[in-house]
Amino acid sequence: MHIDLLPTAESIVPAELAGCTAVVFDVLRATSTIVTAIAHGCRGVVTVVDTAEAQEVAARLAGENTPVLLAGERGGEKIPGFPHGNSPLEYPPEVVGGKVLVLTTSNGTRALNATIEGAHTVLVGSLLNARAVAQKACRLGRDVTLVCAGTQGKFSLEDTLAAGMVVLEMVEMMAPGWLCSNHQPPSLDLADLAVAALHLALAYRENPRRAFNRSHHGRKLFSMGLAADLDWCASLNTFEVVPVVKAAKKENGYPIIEKC
Repeated sequence: MHIDLLPTAESIVPAELAGCTAVVFDVLRATSTIVTAIAHGCRGVVTVVDTAEAQEVAARLAGENTPVLLAGERGGEKIPGFPHGNSPLEYPPEVVGGKVLVLTTSNGTRALNATIEGAHTVLVGSLLNARAVAQKACRLGRDVTLVCAGTQGKFSLEDTLAAGMVVLEMVEMMAPGWLCSNHQPPSLDLADLAVAALHLALAYRENPRRAFNRSHHGRKLFSMGLAADLDWCASLNTFEVVPVVKAAKKENGYPIIEKC
C-alpha cells in the first residue's frame, strides 16, 4: 500500500487521485467540525465553496422540509448573516442531531470538494478520529493520499500533524516494530512527505495541543479567543466515527458526507 501526502489544497490534481482512498484534513477547524457533527448525530454535511451557493443550497433543503443548519467561516470569523460558524463546539447533539449541515469555510471545504472530483473514496480526518480513519483506510486496502488543506495556500503544521497521526496508526497496525527499523515496512510504501508527517506525529503524540501553540493558524485562533476550540480539536482519538463522502448520494447536486 502506497501512502502519499499533499501539503495544501493547491497541490490537488484530481486525476492523480484516481483509484485511491483520500483522507482530507483541515484540523482548525472544518474537518474537526464535520467529525464532531457527524459523531453527534448530524444526518449529513454538504460542503460548498461559495458563500452564496451555500445559502442557496440551505434554502432549497429547507424548502423541501429538510431540517438544515447553515454554517460558514471566512478568516476564522462566522460569515455575517449565517446562523452558525465553524466551531465544533457549536454542534452538540441537541443542536445538530437529525439535521443536514451546509458548510462553507476558507480552506477545508475547498480541499474536500477538489478531492471529491478525483478520489475513489474520500474520508474526513482529524486528530479526533485519527485511529478510526487509519483502521478504515487499512480495511479498504487501496493506496492512500492524505490531503492537507493548508491555510491560504500555505503549509499548516496542524493538518500535517493529523495526517502523520493517521500514518502512525497505520504503521503500528500493519508494520509493528518498523519504527525501530531503518527500512521501509514490506506492507507500506511511504512517500517522503508521509515519512515527514509520521515523525511530526511522533514528536507531538503525547501533547498535540502543543503543536497548535506553535502553528501560525493556531496562534491566530488563540488570539481571537478560541482557545476552547483549539483544546477540542487537539483531542486525540475521541471518536470512532469516520465521515465518508457519498458522491452518489447528492443533496441538491452536492455530494453529502455521512457516517460510514
